[in-house]
Amino acid sequence: MCCFSRPVKFVGKTRIFARDAGGGDQLLVYSMDVELDSELAMVLPIPVPKGSPDDAVRFVSLEGYPRFFDDLESAFPEDYSTAPQAKGGPFRSASMPKPKLEVFDVGLFEASFVPQRADFERLDERFRMPERVWDELPTYADYGFAVFRLKPKKRGFFSFGSNKQSVHPMAFRFPRSDARELFFPTLHIHDGVVEKSAHFDHMLFCQAEGLLDALLPWTESNGPLGTKVSAERAQGLVEAARPGRRTGLHGSMPNTDVVLRAPEGVTLEDLAGRGQSFAYRVRANWHFGEATDPNRVPWKASATHKLGALCRALRDELPRLTARRRAEWFLTTLDDALPAHFMNGPQLWSGTSYLDGAPVASTGPGRVAMRIFTDNVEPQDLTMAFAKLPDRATLDRIVAELRELVDRAVA
Repeated sequence: MCCFSRPVKFVGKTRIFARDAGGGDQLLVYSMDVELDSELAMVLPIPVPKGSPDDAVRFVSLEGYPRFFDDLESAFPEDYSTAPQAKGGPFRSASMPKPKLEVFDVGLFEASFVPQRADFERLDERFRMPERVWDELPTYADYGFAVFRLKPKKRGFFSFGSNKQSVHPMAFRFPRSDARELFFPTLHIHDGVVEKSAHFDHMLFCQAEGLLDALLPWTESNGPLGTKVSAERAQGLVEAARPGRRTGLHGSMPNTDVVLRAPEGVTLEDLAGRGQSFAYRVRANWHFGEATDPNRVPWKASATHKLGALCRALRDELPRLTARRRAEWFLTTLDDALPAHFMNGPQLWSGTSYLDGAPVASTGPGRVAMRIFTDNVEPQDLTMAFAKLPDRATLDRIVAELRELVDRAVA
């Protein structure tokens, strides 16, 4: 969340890393480029349990590892770019004579944990947000706040031009009100006003667990993060032996935090299955997406609320359907040695993608990868094995029956 207690000229290149720390806690690392004219505070609301004590958050200094995010990015394919982001907002609040919150030295800045909104009164007035901002955000009534005090970049005697600086990563561990969620503070406040949409310049990284990791459609790293990130300098913030995931948020988007949580009613084992002549892999990409297109609202609804029913239908109905149609569709035993084919739109192609494939006429045995989707269900991965590849009319009938199967599951 880009919340600043005083005006800033520029904020951009925001990078956030999140990981489940176990025991209900989460690790969060935050970095950005910023241009300041005066000392101020950046406030990160965090979903802590109600009534958390003053020492609930443990800050970690990464002053000795300013390249944390550079090394983290090098673990991923180079497929994202960044753009300037809109600036944060001004304002400050009046102070009240109450005991001050503890201040921690965290590298080049000081940090404090504010357990709840009312406790901002215990913080130096230069580092508070205006009360009216929080009045517009009732969702944050029970949140805590990590507050980092930033200083302008020191200019040399002959310095000219921009005063922009890259802030070394800010890191901390905090208890979560819901241990099933990974939280990224991305809500913007511009000039003290909460807008419905904001300009994003964010790169989000995570190491997710179990079902969430299996379903999350973010780009996966090229290998374990420890091959690029120094585990020692990162002080346990990353699991060096495991890969990570990344996504970019750029341009105008709904002004909200990003919260990752796996769909309910599904287990890791439900996501894939294999029968005599088929194999499937369940996808729920739209559970994590913003359905701004009305045509995609049903996809998000089924991915979030009907994923268990879809998994059960594929597990129970596919064996019955393929057994019933085995002779008619010339199905055979699925074997990776069978020549690979895939559906490119309504056409049958050889190979595994349009980069190495070409249209083929029906002939010989083969396995066919297809993505089955309807107006209500996002594309699901399915592979079927054929003793004789189906002609266009038969293939159309197969796809139609598979679509009916998934549609019935979420009806």
